[in-house]
Amino acid sequence: MRWDSIATGVVLAIAPVLGFAAYGAIYVTAIRPHHDFHWFVHDLFLGTDEFRTRIVSISLIADAFLFFVFDRFQMHKAMRGVIFAMLAYGIYIVSSIAIDQLSKFGWL
Repeated sequence: MRWDSIATGVVLAIAPVLGFAAYGAIYVTAIRPHHDFHWFVHDLFLGTDEFRTRIVSISLIADAFLFFVFDRFQMHKAMRGVIFAMLAYGIYIVSSIAIDQLSKFGWL
């Protein structure tokens, strides 16, 4: 498999999962030490629509690090794959915010 490909960038752009885990670990150890990671995932992330898009947005910082690693090694096609994946995450975030706002106004 060729490492400098768009598919590699898209597949490795699951880095926000690691960013989510890192943010969750920081959140339950420094911000809310009386809670655990299970609470972070099930109650805060899955249970609250208000914080879901914010947590996903913060988790995308891990994709930025991946993007710059690919840039360092001159892997331009893989960088395009990361950008494509970040745009897909962005579409999810924008549509989720729009649906939340429309339902808040009673239009959905």
